[in-house]
Amino acid sequence: MNEKFFDLKKEKQDRMINGAMKVFALNGFQRASTDEMVKEAGISKGLWFHYFDNKIGLYTFVVDYAIKYMNMELSASLNADPSDFFATTYGIEEVKMLVRRSYPYVPLFLSSLNQENSPEALSAVGEYITLYRDRIRNAYEQVNRAIFAPYVNGDIFDMTVSFTMKGILEEEYAHEVFDEERYMNRIREFLEQMRAMSVITGESNPEGRTE
Repeated sequence: MNEKFFDLKKEKQDRMINGAMKVFALNGFQRASTDEMVKEAGISKGLWFHYFDNKIGLYTFVVDYAIKYMNMELSASLNADPSDFFATTYGIEEVKMLVRRSYPYVPLFLSSLNQENSPEALSAVGEYITLYRDRIRNAYEQVNRAIFAPYVNGDIFDMTVSFTMKGILEEEYAHEVFDEERYMNRIREFLEQMRAMSVITGESNPEGRTE
């Protein structure tokens, strides 16, 4: 990447970053078209390649940028009860919506990294993806899993939550306009349902501990 990219006005930088993230998020690395990115950003192709020599360089830059931005906001804005799985999960989504206001496709772009299968792309950005996964993992370090009923399989539960929330996110992006309030309401309702189905409650075990 040409470091003079950062000499551009912030508005133009963001148009280029957002355009690239959108096309990569919707298509993956291999099928992403720089022609579409140029169209999304509203700039000339010549200008685009003045700052980014090739697609892999661009991809590496936007992955690094998205993850650094998201990790920074998680550190600054995630205020959920760290012992509560559901509050933490909802809090992370709130932070994603905060980031969305500056970079509308960051949530979908980060989600798409889990499905990326290009060896070239994964080789270039693997260390950045690890940084993001580690930051999310750290957010759950203090979660109290003792509140879950004995029949809850932790791995299956986590996978169910992850895949369902991914589906809700993709459905919202499929709409012509992303409705943040609708998205967060759906996430809240889903998490409330999962809490009701998986957490021990009642006077016989008021603190929610498994025996």
